[in-house]
Amino acid sequence: MKQRTVGFILMSLAALGLAVAATMMKIIPEVTNLGPGDVAIWRFSIAAPVLWVALFFHQPSERYIPEKPFLLLGLGVVYSIASFSALFALSRLPASIYVILIYIYPALVVLFSILTGRSVPRLSWLGLPLTFIGLFLTSYEFGQALVIDPIGLAITMVNALAMATYFLAGETVFKSTHDRLLGTGWVLTGAMISGLVVIPVIGAVVPDSLMGWIYLISLSIFGTLMPILAMNYGTQLTGAARGSVIITLQPVLAVIFALIFLNETLSLQQWIGGSMVVMAIFVIQKSRDRKRRQRQASNP
Repeated sequence: MKQRTVGFILMSLAALGLAVAATMMKIIPEVTNLGPGDVAIWRFSIAAPVLWVALFFHQPSERYIPEKPFLLLGLGVVYSIASFSALFALSRLPASIYVILIYIYPALVVLFSILTGRSVPRLSWLGLPLTFIGLFLTSYEFGQALVIDPIGLAITMVNALAMATYFLAGETVFKSTHDRLLGTGWVLTGAMISGLVVIPVIGAVVPDSLMGWIYLISLSIFGTLMPILAMNYGTQLTGAARGSVIITLQPVLAVIFALIFLNETLSLQQWIGGSMVVMAIFVIQKSRDRKRRQRQASNP
């Protein structure tokens, strides 16, 4: 199987996991005593120890300190900032507006990649606008009031910058990390520490029922550990620019999950928008890298 195909599958799994996270983070505050901030804190505080236990049994005699541990911890802090800023942004913006604004970050990743000479899909100029239009149709219902809170907008931009930074920095850091499973353990540890540090400021409660724990553990494994691990492996195979576009599958999958698990309905507009996102990702996936083409031209 080609490297790019494997990367596409991994990034699609990451999008699936993030869609699971979006759905569960909507359900958990409704059926448990946990608020959004509690969920954001404990998802990493469970995911990190679970991965460390898996690492211990998978490679019990291995060395657990990578060459650049502080860079990996820093990546975890960046991801934690993205997670918390998403929650604060959603408290001030409608979910539809948030989705449209947050997915400016693939464009930021592609633009930075072009400026720094990284690999960029040749048809990004077509795929990115198609993705944005598709997300707009999927998320925004025509006729609803388009009110954007300035603070919510600012927080969403922080969220977008954090996600773009994670993709770009993660591509560089994990390229020089021999054991990506171990590296992901350190990333999750950085995110966990970030969450624990803010407990004195925002407080935190634990689930008061068995079902609450089941929901939280499921989110931590399938909506946190799985997508971050798939993202860290997949970005190395697809490149940050291509991978960040594939991740835009996440809101489309989240809408489908809402249809299945939350008894919501999809309009024709949403079906068209979701199809456009899938089409854009197909175009990006099949497109050759601009950097690779230039290299071939210089080395006939």
